[in-house]
Amino acid sequence: MTYRFLIVLCLFLGGLKARAAAVLGIDFARDLRDRIVSNYSEEDIMDRLKTMYSIVEVALDQDVLDQVKRFILSDRTFSRRILHRKELYFPLIEKTLQENQLPAELKYLAAIESGLNPSARSGVGAGGLWQLMPATARIRGLKVDEKVDQRFDPVRATQAAASYLQSLFQIFGDWSLALAAYNCGENKVLDAMQKAGSRDFWEVRKLLPRQTQLFVPAYIGLSYMIRYADVHNLQAEEEPGSYGLLTFIRIDKEVNIDKMAKATGMDKLLFRSFNPAYRRAIIPRSEKGHYITLPDSLAIEFVDYYSKLPSPHHGEEQTEIQLLPGGVIDLISFTRPIQPQPQDIEEIPVEPVAYDPGSYTRIEEKPALQAESSKDYIYHIVKSRESLSDIASLYDQVQVEDLMRWNEIDPSRVELKKGTLLLVKR
Repeated sequence: MTYRFLIVLCLFLGGLKARAAAVLGIDFARDLRDRIVSNYSEEDIMDRLKTMYSIVEVALDQDVLDQVKRFILSDRTFSRRILHRKELYFPLIEKTLQENQLPAELKYLAAIESGLNPSARSGVGAGGLWQLMPATARIRGLKVDEKVDQRFDPVRATQAAASYLQSLFQIFGDWSLALAAYNCGENKVLDAMQKAGSRDFWEVRKLLPRQTQLFVPAYIGLSYMIRYADVHNLQAEEEPGSYGLLTFIRIDKEVNIDKMAKATGMDKLLFRSFNPAYRRAIIPRSEKGHYITLPDSLAIEFVDYYSKLPSPHHGEEQTEIQLLPGGVIDLISFTRPIQPQPQDIEEIPVEPVAYDPGSYTRIEEKPALQAESSKDYIYHIVKSRESLSDIASLYDQVQVEDLMRWNEIDPSRVELKKGTLLLVKR
């Protein structure tokens, strides 16, 4: 009996070992294949780095090359996820950076910080797309309490990060130093600059924490990966449960998530997965407004439900989605391509603040940014069997041709679906 048991046990363990070897063989084969198809040539990579535009100085040292290797060879799964998520969040980030007169290349910073995951949390308490600490978030005007944590709201967090990055550049006048300060804090970078007697990041960085020493090289490495993904046979890898492009909706009314889910048929867990900023079953009313993130395919159901809720201001139903003063719209949808920024605009350099380590303490406040009002814009939600001429007749001095031009509608295809959002300039 004992011998028979031992024989069976040996056969069982042998089977487990064989299966493990098979799995390891699959992983090894995949890793080997990735190495073969990655087209890793250090000489070619250095040539590309020499000509690659970057807001930071690209030093061709070993740390930079190691970070490039990390993204295009060692951690290709992470890179594939970034290539997918950038389609979801880069349009929002680019729009916010442009509104704040910041370089679009800062979008790579969010990818380094969080992997473009708005739910990301760090072991030291940072959170969200931009990995903001609670104190930094509050200084930048974000709400962080038991009901709402706006660090996990992509729109509000990106606005706060843009404000913080403006302040850092005003202090350092150099994006390498500003990014280093974003990672480890202004005081550490200023102290290192004073000890090194230099304003050159590549001279100062040896006096910074090791994580920060690698931060700018990682920024360069990820920038390279995104620009040259095709060269290295990297394609976006869609994640399970992906719903395509996202819409960001500003609301100021109270929303009961349970009631909303029941009325719209939307999965509550799905809604919460896209909106980790809200910690309770109720999204509180807000004069400044909160943002909701939803896939385009689910946004119409939410907007339809929300538009029927009593207005917090007048007790009336809200039937139009108004644009906010300051150029931030109530509903930001990226189903239509963003108009590219003209390339021939001369960049106006920002004058850095005079460097005086002795007088520096820390940043506590930043003046509010002034922005042009855009009250003359609204969104119209198309109703059943409503035509462009019907919609044009609802607004003063609006023609069908105007609606087609504002919304990039093809003249040969003017059929409108119920729930379509049309931009109307009044």
